[in-house]
Amino acid sequence: MLKTGAIVPAAGLASRMGECKATMEIEGKPALTWIVTSLRESGIDDVTVVTGHWRDQVEPLARALNCSTVHNPEYMDGMFSSAKKGIKSIPQEWDRFFFLPVDVPLVRPSTLSRLTEEEGSLVYPRFMGKRGHPPLIHRSLIDRILSWDGGMGLRGALESLEPLACDVTVIDQGIDLDMDRPKDHRYISSLATRRDLPTDMEIKALEELAGTPENVLRHEMRVTQTAIDIASLLEERGFRMDKDLLRAAALLHDLCRTEKKHGLAGAELLRNQGFFSVARLVATHMDHPYDGTLDEGTVLYLADKLTCNDGLCSIDQRLAGMMAKFKGDEKAQEGAVRRLKKAQTILDHLSDILGRNAMEALR
Repeated sequence: MLKTGAIVPAAGLASRMGECKATMEIEGKPALTWIVTSLRESGIDDVTVVTGHWRDQVEPLARALNCSTVHNPEYMDGMFSSAKKGIKSIPQEWDRFFFLPVDVPLVRPSTLSRLTEEEGSLVYPRFMGKRGHPPLIHRSLIDRILSWDGGMGLRGALESLEPLACDVTVIDQGIDLDMDRPKDHRYISSLATRRDLPTDMEIKALEELAGTPENVLRHEMRVTQTAIDIASLLEERGFRMDKDLLRAAALLHDLCRTEKKHGLAGAELLRNQGFFSVARLVATHMDHPYDGTLDEGTVLYLADKLTCNDGLCSIDQRLAGMMAKFKGDEKAQEGAVRRLKKAQTILDHLSDILGRNAMEALR
């Protein structure tokens, strides 16, 4: 195992932001806390924070997070001076290190873990065709970085090492989100409210990664609408529904539809990208273990069974389609009957709660 650390530069003036980025709160936690938490959750315990202009604010927070600090008195010379200060302080036992600026706070732990699985000298995350933070740099490149004088600072130094670089595709919009201005902080804060769920851009990237067919995407959209409608009806009766989770799971429930046991395949892909709550729902959408509880998993299961291609249909209509699809396969037909009988039980339960026919309420 290669010993991996992280350098977090937090030395700049932050002139466009007008305040210390490291201590700016995102959902009640300082930006530096977000970064260190993600690093630690991915197994990176050793973190060095480079201080500069905002030293008096950054150092106490870094110490509270059990991070090492190194001060860069030449911070006015730019990011590269802070990069070199941090790199020169690297402990001998580090084999490689992440370089993650403090104003890029939403990189997921799953992304960092995925990068550490690679053994290249210079590893970048890539999201939707674009590289982002943080690069993972092997210590064998340190001398070449520190001796670089060809312009463009650290970026130029790393570009000079391009023949050694490799990219890792990740589903993480956070690798390309930095806080330069107050509007950036507001946007990042809005995404941080549910970092356990994929953003719309990440949903699109997941679909592209899995090669989800267009007709399946239309089906998922219809299932999503039905699931949200069911959840809204239940909320009117006092049930608590996590609509954001339900929406994400419904949009991705057939993510790997072209694969055998596509529910389990989709769930595995989602878990690998760090979307564990969505994966849990996707894993059971084919045959949800209904026990009388109307939760998000139950709602997704029912919505899927009430959708024929990309339109709302009755249980009887869905059953007829399944019987035709599995004609000659008695075992498959028996499974379809069992699953749709369960869906009918859930639908009847919903009708009882609503005090009227649930299908009529959904039309």
